[in-house]
Amino acid sequence: MDRSETERQLRWLMILRVVTVTALLISAFAIELLLRPGETLRPLFLLTAVVYGMVLVYAALDRWLAGRRSFVHLQLFGDAVSLTAFVQITGGLDSPMSFLYVLPVSVASLMLYRRGGLLFAGICWLLYAALVVLRIPRLGFAASAGVAPEPGRAGYFLVAHLVAFVAVALLASYLAERLRSQGDELAERRGTVARLQALNENIIESINSGLVTTDLEGRVNFMNRGAADITGFDASAILGRPVDDWIGTGPGFLQEILVRLSEKRRHRFERWFETPAGRHLFLGFAVSNLHDRAGNPLGYIFIFQDLTEIQALEQEVRLKERMAALGEMAAGMAHELRNPLAAVSGAVQYLKGSLRPEGETLELMDIILRESQRLDRTIGDFLTFARPGTFAPERCDLVKLLEDQLKLLRRSREFRPGHRIETRWNGAAVCCDADPDRMKQIFWNLATNALKAMPGGGTLSLDLKTREEDRHVEIVFQDDGVGMDEKEVDSYFQPFHGRFEEGTGLGAAIVYRLVQEHGGRISLESRPGSGTTVRIRIPLETSARSAAGPASRGTVAGGAAL
Repeated sequence: MDRSETERQLRWLMILRVVTVTALLISAFAIELLLRPGETLRPLFLLTAVVYGMVLVYAALDRWLAGRRSFVHLQLFGDAVSLTAFVQITGGLDSPMSFLYVLPVSVASLMLYRRGGLLFAGICWLLYAALVVLRIPRLGFAASAGVAPEPGRAGYFLVAHLVAFVAVALLASYLAERLRSQGDELAERRGTVARLQALNENIIESINSGLVTTDLEGRVNFMNRGAADITGFDASAILGRPVDDWIGTGPGFLQEILVRLSEKRRHRFERWFETPAGRHLFLGFAVSNLHDRAGNPLGYIFIFQDLTEIQALEQEVRLKERMAALGEMAAGMAHELRNPLAAVSGAVQYLKGSLRPEGETLELMDIILRESQRLDRTIGDFLTFARPGTFAPERCDLVKLLEDQLKLLRRSREFRPGHRIETRWNGAAVCCDADPDRMKQIFWNLATNALKAMPGGGTLSLDLKTREEDRHVEIVFQDDGVGMDEKEVDSYFQPFHGRFEEGTGLGAAIVYRLVQEHGGRISLESRPGSGTTVRIRIPLETSARSAAGPASRGTVAGGAAL
């Protein structure tokens, strides 16, 4: 038995001893007072005082002997001696209280098991036998003091008590050992269940995937830590909510899930998800039925992962394939078109100068020259896109470079009276390895596009900061213009998908290409009527691969847009 358990049982035994002695004292006092009022009860009072004193001694010794087997033996032996005195006071061989010997025998069997029970069965019987054989006078009751009992009668009582004590010891010890084994088995099983439960909880809470369970009505009843980390929702915020309302699928979603699950065991789907912080994540869900061990349905399990980066990489691969094909055509097309175009433009200018046409002829010649110039700009953008030239990075201050471009932007024809520009840096230098000419082109294209997206005026916010944790510079362009829908976002960096009439449709594609040359990443976030945010991340140091040329550029991924 565990020492702390033994200590606890001994303290309860001391309390029970006080209660039992007090109850016996009151009972004996009432019986003797009512039936034999002429006899003294002083021996009972003396015995009670002795027992109370023993309890006080045990309580004092508890500090040093608590939980020890020797302390158990001491207390039980004291109980046996006290009971022998009580039996002698109440009649000796004729005492009806001799059955109380089963108490220390039972307690010894429960606490010390079979060996201890048999030991105290023998001790109690020897004390009772000494009381009978030695014919100790009854204390306090002189009527039959010193009368020798009949040998046959005394022998009968001794044998009967011996059999009773041994039987009680064997039965109580058997029950105690069974209880101990059952308790140990129960404790072992409880520990196993606790360990398995803790293991399951640790596994569920440690997986990076999100896990949400619902009842049969589709209301969320569990959410693991991975789901909270991915979505940004606390478990308390979604528990009890309909899962279709939380995911944002709208009514009818659960019925559709039931139809799909009736056809196969698992249903997969993907969708965009908006976090409480306003971020848009592309999540992949797998839904299956939740059953108990008997196979009864309990609800549904939703397991999901953040596929935003994977979805961005997939779009990037598709975009690269299209851009590679266009790039191959661009160089040859540009040279093939530029020479005839120059000849046509020169011829028209010569005819215009020599013939001096008027009216409709002059207007047509002006159209030819104007469209020739526009076509020449398109070809120039083609060449920039297809063959941007040698990448020449150097250590430069992006804050100064961007402020110089903003001075020119405020004087450009795109900047209108209703436009306002906000900068979110403190003026400190932000240096990195970059090609200044290419960075100027990136800034100019993104800034002018932002102004064009705010035809009625608005604010263009620019942020520039260093991210030391991953050794990158982050540049953010944010406008509150007309915004774009999901289809426009997907095609924003593709060639010839310009949103403005005067553009060639290559500006965003060139920005993408230039950011790629720097080994950086660009992402785009936009919603109709809510403006657009473009984020660029450029490494602080340019690696040898970045400077080697377009064929060895770093990978670019861009949020929802790429």
